Amino acid sequence: MDAATAGSKEREAAHLLAEAEKRVKSSHSFLRGLFGGNSKVEEACEMYTRAANMFKIAKNWNAAGNAFCQAAKLHMQLQSKHDSATCFVDAGNAFKKADPQGPIYYCSQASHYHCGDL
Repeated sequence: MDAATAGSKEREAAHLLAEAEKRVKSSHSFLRGLFGGNSKVEEACEMYTRAANMFKIAKNWNAAGNAFCQAAKLHMQLQSKHDSATCFVDAGNAFKKADPQGPIYYCSQASHYHCGDL
């Protein structure tokens, strides 16, 4: 992949991150909490995951890992243990590309979700 394509993917991913953060913030308003706040959080999960995959394409492994972690945290908020664990594993795999010691925490978190410890 050339540098222009990687830069384009990173800009698109950064835009998705900003949109996801807006969705999360808007889900915390009082009326949103009563009427459809979870749909905003679900949209944010999807956006974080899409951003993470774009960062992977651009080979920005730390940014990909961080975006997967954000998605995992939101999945926990939605009580979706399996999806949370999957995102933590994806984060670990991304961090492993940047730092071989990085995925230890995230993989251990994923194992807790898969085993039902949380």
